[in-house]
Amino acid sequence: MSTGTDKAVGAVAFFAAIAIFVYYTLWSLVMPFVDEDHPLQNFFPPWEYAIRIPLIVLIVGLTVILSFLGLTMAKSKNGSAGQTKKSK
Repeated sequence: MSTGTDKAVGAVAFFAAIAIFVYYTLWSLVMPFVDEDHPLQNFFPPWEYAIRIPLIVLIVGLTVILSFLGLTMAKSKNGSAGQTKKSK
């Protein structure tokens, strides 16, 4: 069963995800249509970063995942080759 601490951490993570989603949605979909001199523009970085940051995170994440898969497959191949030699 879950404890009160687990529920609190889950609630914090859930509301943090909602806040990040709302902020990113406003930044990427609404702010390009707001005037450059509007005071609301001070709360957001330049719009180009709304595309660059997720793209960099995606590239780094895929690189890490695919590297892990490649290393795991290479170790598995070496390990199974050693087992077939021992079984003969």
